[in-house]
Amino acid sequence: MSEEVRVAVEGRLAVGEVAVVIAPGTKAKKRDALLDVLLAAPLYDAASELGVVLAAAPSSYAFALPGKDDAGRTRFAVRGRIEGDRLVPHRPTP
Repeated sequence: MSEEVRVAVEGRLAVGEVAVVIAPGTKAKKRDALLDVLLAAPLYDAASELGVVLAAAPSSYAFALPGKDDAGRTRFAVRGRIEGDRLVPHRPTP
């Protein structure tokens, strides 16, 4: 399985993107388990850099982006913001 994960700290935010191959008909539970594995270490590192802890499962920080990348992988934006001493999932409003 081919995947690409990027998570960086920008100010008081953790931002990034992950692209993974997800077969048609894949159940959300299985997709979320894959995202949890892929995002756990990068989000932990970002939270540590920000001096906070994760407030939710890693998959909670990812939300699907429209379309697929050039390799046919499903893309997810990864966003987290600081609230108190925690990094919480953040979905920017349009």
